[in-house]
Amino acid sequence: MINYEPTMPLLLLPAITFLMISFGTRFTVISNLIRKIHDESTDKSDLKTKDYRIRINSEISALNKRLLLTQILQISAGLGFLFNLLAILMFLVENKDLSFILFMSGLVTLIISIVLFIIEISISSKSLRVHITDVEDENQ
Repeated sequence: MINYEPTMPLLLLPAITFLMISFGTRFTVISNLIRKIHDESTDKSDLKTKDYRIRINSEISALNKRLLLTQILQISAGLGFLFNLLAILMFLVENKDLSFILFMSGLVTLIISIVLFIIEISISSKSLRVHITDVEDENQ
C-alpha cells in the first residue's frame, strides 16, 4: 500500500472547492442560455424562418446534453468532496484502511467529474462555432 498520510485528503479540499465553484458557474451560464432561448421562442415573429428553427433545435439539443453533463459532474464533484471529508474523518478515528479507500473513491469521482467537464466544454465549443458561422454568414 502507498504511504498514506492524513495530509493527502487535506490537500484536495481547495481544489474540490474550486471545481465546484467552476461547475456551478457553468450551470448558471447554461440556465441563462436556456432562459434566453425560451424568451426568444415566445416571440413568434422570429419563428417564421426555417433557419431560425433549425438553429434553435440544434442549440436546444446541445443545451440538453450540457445540462445533463453538468448535473452529473456536479454530483460527481459533490461525492468526491464527501468521500474526501469522510476520509479525513476515518483517519481521525484511526481507521486508516477505510480512510484510504474513501480517499481513492474521492479521487475517482473527481476524475470522472473532470472528464465530464472536458466533454461539456467540447459541446459548448461546437455550439459557439455554430454562432461564429452564423455571424460570418450574415457579414458576407
